[in-house]
Amino acid sequence: MSRQSSDSTLLFIMRHGEAEPARRDDRSRQLTEYGRTQSLTTSNWLKKYSQNDSIDLALVSPYQRTRQTLDMMGHHHKFLNSQICQDIVPDGDIHLCHDYIDALLQQSLSKHKPLKTLLIVSHMPFVSYLLDEICQIQRMPLFATGAVAVIDYSGKGHRGSLLEHYQGS
Repeated sequence: MSRQSSDSTLLFIMRHGEAEPARRDDRSRQLTEYGRTQSLTTSNWLKKYSQNDSIDLALVSPYQRTRQTLDMMGHHHKFLNSQICQDIVPDGDIHLCHDYIDALLQQSLSKHKPLKTLLIVSHMPFVSYLLDEICQIQRMPLFATGAVAVIDYSGKGHRGSLLEHYQGS
């Protein structure tokens, strides 16, 4: 496991667990039993990156399957704060999200409570594009359902380094 630098944030970009087949109302699709298991497995794997099994902030898409994924993550992690973000949906604006991450980090520093861990739970293709944007790798890696990328992120440098990309079992 690679280590985070002292002045950075561990950023976790996660795709929701497996969901029901597509339907007319994509927002209300639920996790399947397998999707719940995937989320729990990923949550357990991610414990090695969270001090005291705690994550400072979670940003989650408003879609049902992402909120359920976050709920499953709560079996292994305590979230000090969470926000539903309307902009991190499948066709969301990755540049807006990237700027928002930087603003959150700046705000936390000004309050002398730096964010050390930040989880984003979203969808394909948003998660792939966001990883490319943040790490400037331009290869758009695919995320299996329940997958998570771990990034050592520097708000000062407006970029991060990919530490691991867990695709599940």
